[in-house]
Amino acid sequence: MDRSSNDPYDDRKRRMYPRRMGSIVNQLIARRGYAQVSANEQLQGVVGSAVGKDLAAAVRVGNLKRGVLELYASDSVTMQELTFLKRKILRRIEKEMPGSGVKNLRFRISGSG
Repeated sequence: MDRSSNDPYDDRKRRMYPRRMGSIVNQLIARRGYAQVSANEQLQGVVGSAVGKDLAAAVRVGNLKRGVLELYASDSVTMQELTFLKRKILRRIEKEMPGSGVKNLRFRISGSG
């Protein structure tokens, strides 16, 4: 007889044995978003190195959606500079973070927060 996945005996059996530490840590990282924070910090560093120290202070990395990374500029002049440096930034991200999935950039003016 085939047991369904809703069998309470299977649940008790699974809970009896300790879980591997790696699976618990991976689950915690996924739930809390630590991997995303780390990736954003790394992207911030790569973008900062591509645009230079002076401009990097005025740029903040936003969300990555469908391969488009949002970069927030503090003002319109900074946004225009980012537009000129777009290809350079994309090349640097591809070189230093090839698995990031960044295919394009979108620039926005950041709010007052």
